[in-house]
Amino acid sequence: MADFRIFYVATAAARPGKRGEAAQWWREKGQAHFESLSGVKSLQVFASQFLIGRKHGYEFWYELENYAVLDTWDAELEADPQKYGPPWMEFTELFEPGPTRIMGDWPESLLV
Repeated sequence: MADFRIFYVATAAARPGKRGEAAQWWREKGQAHFESLSGVKSLQVFASQFLIGRKHGYEFWYELENYAVLDTWDAELEADPQKYGPPWMEFTELFEPGPTRIMGDWPESLLV
């Protein structure tokens, strides 16, 4: 059986007047923290596509090991809020979070 890929896609916009500071924070601290979350295989940031993010200019594509990673994040947040809280607070000071969605592909979804 071929592998499937699953993505947790979050959107955000830099807060007014904080675009430069947000970009610097992401390069220096944010990306490394969010890449280190349990079950994240890769993390890439893109300009919003297909207007899914609406006013939110960035899409954060987390490739996950599997769906269970979402439950792992919930359990870890409850067990150790300090792992997630401070970086998330810094993120929300610089970015306005937007909608999220789950995207993916799996062999059974292909017709040919």
